[in-house]
Amino acid sequence: MTPIHIIGGGLAGSEAAWQIAQAGLPVVLHEMRPVRKTDAHQTEGLAELVCSNSFRSDDSEQNAVGLIHHELRQLGSLIMSCADAHQVPAAVHLPWIGTDSPTL
Repeated sequence: MTPIHIIGGGLAGSEAAWQIAQAGLPVVLHEMRPVRKTDAHQTEGLAELVCSNSFRSDDSEQNAVGLIHHELRQLGSLIMSCADAHQVPAAVHLPWIGTDSPTL
């Protein structure tokens, strides 16, 4: 069977590749890093959050982004599962953001 090619290992590309693999289909995920670096990324890994506002609102009744979150959870999203497991309350100051290591 011919593999499905996904371009980009960000949040959407990583989720798409995982969902395709979960469906039992062959998938190839193409990512430019670590060969090509960006100023925003700090690692060579996939699905790296580069902005503290990446997930935005989780209000599925008043916000389109929240509705998408709800739908992704209903579909068994790996990204949303990880986000839910590691979420912090809004407006919490995270002193290590932008540094190399946590300093709590």
